[in-house]
Amino acid sequence: MARVLVVEDDVQLRENICEQLELNNHQVRSASNGVQAFELLPGFSPNLILCDIMMPQMDGITFIRAVKRHICYRSIPIIFLTAKVAQQDMIQGLEEGAVDYLFKPFLHKELLLKINNLTNLRTEFLLQQSAQSAVGNETEIQFVKSFTEQLERHLDDASLTAECMAQTMNMSLSALQRNLKKYLDRSFSEILRDYRLRRATAFLVRTDLSLQQIASRCGFSSLSYFSFCFKEVNGQSPLRYRQKHQLRANPD
Repeated sequence: MARVLVVEDDVQLRENICEQLELNNHQVRSASNGVQAFELLPGFSPNLILCDIMMPQMDGITFIRAVKRHICYRSIPIIFLTAKVAQQDMIQGLEEGAVDYLFKPFLHKELLLKINNLTNLRTEFLLQQSAQSAVGNETEIQFVKSFTEQLERHLDDASLTAECMAQTMNMSLSALQRNLKKYLDRSFSEILRDYRLRRATAFLVRTDLSLQQIASRCGFSSLSYFSFCFKEVNGQSPLRYRQKHQLRANPD
């Protein structure tokens, strides 16, 4: 069973797809455009997204760009649903990160097979990764676990540096940087910012803390810097993000 987000502006087609997926034991949410779909992501965390290209408010190409820009969602595979068959349109979608296409009209069996094949492939890949880690990467597991624990422990420390982190973990700065590059393939500052933004997003969604309190608790030196970083990643301000989520969770 997979969690599938269906993004399609044609009501009849959207409902038909959702019905077929639910009959095959998939958990489904739906939206009529990219704006609504993006608002559903925090509370649903889909394994796969089926997305039309031509939609009002936010089309499929704009939507996939927003998804791939977000650290929390960029790994979600997206299959485009489209009546457009021009090769240049296919190339554009693949360049933006789509993993496959379904051309309208399509058979339900084709849809289900593509979903099952893709989700099974991802499951096998994750299991293989887990098995390999358990067998041969104990050092990596321990390093990442320890590093993440220290990130959480120093979440509210706006002055945290790579040098301080290395000292906390009882290793040299060069060793820390080498391990971060080897195991996470990112710099300390990139990892720290993304971790703090993920925690801040959780606070926005799950608590009533003020923006200033969230910024302080997540180690941002000022509210303005927090807002700048959040908007750069999410495409909207923290306040706007929270308002949209609250409207979705508490409809009139």
